[in-house]
Amino acid sequence: MHNAEISTKLADVTSLLGDCKAWAANQPNSRLAAHLATYIDVYLLGVLEESFELLFKERARKANDDCVANFICQHVDKRFQNPKRQSIGEMLKRFSSDFSDAFYRRFPDDCSEMKALDSINSTKRDLAHKGAYSLNLTLEDVEDYLTRVIPIVEEVESILG
Repeated sequence: MHNAEISTKLADVTSLLGDCKAWAANQPNSRLAAHLATYIDVYLLGVLEESFELLFKERARKANDDCVANFICQHVDKRFQNPKRQSIGEMLKRFSSDFSDAFYRRFPDDCSEMKALDSINSTKRDLAHKGAYSLNLTLEDVEDYLTRVIPIVEEVESILG
């Protein structure tokens, strides 16, 4: 990851996850650990949203045209709530079909990275619509998701150059 801000945010998620795992190792309450895992999952989703927005905004600013950059930045702000493969690919295509083609080749719909991104989104949706009683996510699940979604951010960064 070349973007320092994104690297810092992902490192914060990793650190928080490590702290929670260390705490949970000494606690018998798996329900509380599930709440912590869900919190980190939702926090991670926010970091992913911000990361994609930041990468697209950086690319827009490379045009050295403030009007174009402002337009793109305002559009991007509304685009990446609950990011999915399709929304990322569609935004890349607006820059270049070569960008979206490269992204879709790297991340087929059923790949493990996209499954992890879908799971992160599902946890947030389930929390909002089903409530906390349905929480069964583990800290290990979130750690696995984190490991699998980082390549998505890295690839988008690489594609946008």
